[in-house]
Amino acid sequence: MEAIYQVVGKGHGKKMFEAEFKHLFGDQFDGIEDGKHLRECLQGQPKLKGMCGPMYDGQHAGHPVVRYESWEVYDALSR
Repeated sequence: MEAIYQVVGKGHGKKMFEAEFKHLFGDQFDGIEDGKHLRECLQGQPKLKGMCGPMYDGQHAGHPVVRYESWEVYDALSR
């Protein structure tokens, strides 16, 4: 199933940024999510170094949105 990837972090000045991708590339992968307790669309998705996720963030144009957050953003949004 094709997914949309959303990455959320904090940049210079600690301002939150969000970016969407149709594909993830590079050497930032830190394994594959294999938790059977997760939604099917999250199983087999890559884990990203230094990021929390993959997490489900709804649907967009009929595709699941797979979200990753920096730990700083995750902590701020989880309060």
